[in-house]
Amino acid sequence: MNSTLWQDIIAGAAATMLVAVALMLVGRILIRVGAGRLAARKVPHALCGVFVALAAYQLSSLAVAVGVLILTAICLGVAVERRLLPDILEGSRERDYGLVGFAIGVLVAALLFWSDRTAIAAGVLVLGLADAAAALIGCRFGRHRVAVANAVRSLEGSGGFVVVAFSIALTVTLVEYKLNIAAALAISTFLALTTASIELLVLPAADNLLITPWVALLLHLGHNLSPGGALRWLLAAIVAYSAVPVMVRLRWLDLPGAIGAALVTASAIGLGGWSWIAPVATFFVMTSAITAYRRAKRAGSQRGLSQVMVNGVLPVMIPVIGYALTRNQIWMVAYIGGIAASTADSWASEIGRFSSRPPISLRTRRRVPGGTSGAVSGLGLAATWLGGLAIGVIGALVGSATLIVVGIAAGLAGSLLDSVLGATVQGRFRCPSCHEALEEPRHCGVHTELSNGYRWIDNDVVNACANATGMGVALAVFGMVSL
Repeated sequence: MNSTLWQDIIAGAAATMLVAVALMLVGRILIRVGAGRLAARKVPHALCGVFVALAAYQLSSLAVAVGVLILTAICLGVAVERRLLPDILEGSRERDYGLVGFAIGVLVAALLFWSDRTAIAAGVLVLGLADAAAALIGCRFGRHRVAVANAVRSLEGSGGFVVVAFSIALTVTLVEYKLNIAAALAISTFLALTTASIELLVLPAADNLLITPWVALLLHLGHNLSPGGALRWLLAAIVAYSAVPVMVRLRWLDLPGAIGAALVTASAIGLGGWSWIAPVATFFVMTSAITAYRRAKRAGSQRGLSQVMVNGVLPVMIPVIGYALTRNQIWMVAYIGGIAASTADSWASEIGRFSSRPPISLRTRRRVPGGTSGAVSGLGLAATWLGGLAIGVIGALVGSATLIVVGIAAGLAGSLLDSVLGATVQGRFRCPSCHEALEEPRHCGVHTELSNGYRWIDNDVVNACANATGMGVALAVFGMVSL
């Protein structure tokens, strides 16, 4: 065993020991001096980020790094399950597993970007320092709360995250990558805003999993950008996030949904290019406009974060990241397919409600009230075709004419699968208080009773399956047409 490998093993072991000390001792010390549970959790979190970032610079063997990170993730998982870190945890297993997510996120970044360890180290620092700053600032000064799933965060905390993340990114791009000030400012702005959005919007503990690889990705790509590319990143961030108050004011989306849409839009433009914005913009703008038009007739029609994430993460974020890493145009085909499925299904649901005749349920083959999942109407089917065609035409304008056929096929396949799943396996419930049939697990302040399908399969799960199907059909059709 050569000396370099021994040095890597020693450095990895030292980093692991320092992380263990930070978690086991620092938290307990802070609790004893009355610092509070939040500080006792976030200060060790920040120290872990510093120690792991330093280790990333010391290690030269990917195998050693992977081994250390896998072992760390396993040990942390055991520690969480056996409650070996009681003083620094809040008692929520979902949140506690953020420790495991921390290790797995670094592992993913290492596997993808090991040749650029500066990017990995910066990602860990952003996670450790900016996330801790967001929590502490939000707790002390947070007035404008944002509720997402089971977590409540604040805009003030997100502002603190932006400042710290921007500072780290600016330092790295200027000192380590030797970029000019204009490019460094552009990349740092894009990185800070998009990463803060991820921290604000994802479930507790998921931010620990996602932030390190996301920051590493952006820095890995960013330091090789041309001046025009850096300007595009800056404009993408400005355009996307400037639209947030407009979308909220027009009631197209609620605040979390608008921030999520800004994240998706900025990523599409920044990582893919200006041509990537047209399909997703068509979907968001047209669908939101149709929803807003019907708002007077249907309460609660304002779209939220779950719809944005289902129709943005799978069909947009995954393809654009794939394209950014490979520059293979096949990712554009998958993107068009996913957006076509989203658009076709959304237009079928929204426009189909204007039908003068009630739709027919695919499960019972009887007419049911408009808006029932798993039901189809002639007007809805026409809207399905139109939605797929619209995205296909937009794709053809920035790509090849083949994308028109791809859009129609993917839109029809995704929307029809959505209807089939909605009719067969999507959870349907009945309220024990008012006896209304609905799709929500709670109504009238009580848990509803499952009447059909599976409780865990809701509309978002069905939509995700439909979008994935649209992407798969798009790739298959494109392959056949291109032969």
